[in-house]
Amino acid sequence: MMSSELAHITDAESPLDPVELFKQLIEANGPDPLQTMNLATLDEEFGVLNRSVIYRGLTSDNNIFYITQRYTRNCKNLMANPKASLTFYLPNLKIRQEEATWQIRLLGAVAEELPDSKLDALWASEQLPAQIRAYVCPCGEPVDYQQLKARHDNFLKEHLKNESGKPIARPASYTAFQFRPQRWDFLKVGVGQVADRLQYRRKENGKWQSLHVAT
Repeated sequence: MMSSELAHITDAESPLDPVELFKQLIEANGPDPLQTMNLATLDEEFGVLNRSVIYRGLTSDNNIFYITQRYTRNCKNLMANPKASLTFYLPNLKIRQEEATWQIRLLGAVAEELPDSKLDALWASEQLPAQIRAYVCPCGEPVDYQQLKARHDNFLKEHLKNESGKPIARPASYTAFQFRPQRWDFLKVGVGQVADRLQYRRKENGKWQSLHVAT
């Protein structure tokens, strides 16, 4: 059942914290374990690069985080320039009999690499296929599929032979970033509806100011 606040997400009764609105929309979108988001980074050679990545959740202090490998281009870009933006696209979202499409953006975000203690916890929560993939898949490099599959199968075979049940160690390449935005931007559009755009701007004291802006 939708929370009562969800009926007022674009008026004066909207949540004081943009993360609460974000949580409500993600929940209304359904239990999709593969919710994607677009990550935009800046590359010195190619300019702005965009890639769809998997939304993994929120940190304990309510920042969206992204898991990656240190050898990927996105990671290298964030290391060189931590400024980034994130976009969620939620089409045909139905709330209280009203269907609309939502776009959620994090603007002016700064990426911060998570400490080892949090990386260890994230790695421990990864499913076995994801852990094996972190070892055998050279992201972005040309590969022979049959050779790649053989590497995967051999890794899995050796792991299953381990009678002690010793967990797979976190590779040095495994990392994650959290994003601290200066603005959250919520755009709602629908057939026969007046488009609405609600923006949260971080004030100097760290609190959020919410206001409607023109689309």
